Amino acid sequence: MEVRHGKAAEVVGLDEDSRRQAQDLPGEVPTIGALLKTLHRARSQDADTAEADYAADGRPVRIFLDWDKNSIDDEALYTISSYEPTPG
Repeated sequence: MEVRHGKAAEVVGLDEDSRRQAQDLPGEVPTIGALLKTLHRARSQDADTAEADYAADGRPVRIFLDWDKNSIDDEALYTISSYEPTPG
């Protein structure tokens, strides 16, 4: 994903499912900022699991959310890799 001005400018999937999502729902792929807002909301709304692992520079590299451990299909796992900040 390439982000410009806080919005997804280009999305490329790495596997069949993510390629389909990138093609069908490009606006649904969250930016790091959106993921952090969702993580904060999950924590403030007492989600059963709202965890994040961070790189040494403070950016998240993994976010796991499970709003209700007794519900099916409400879990989300985001892994952020190959992060390259833009110069400036």
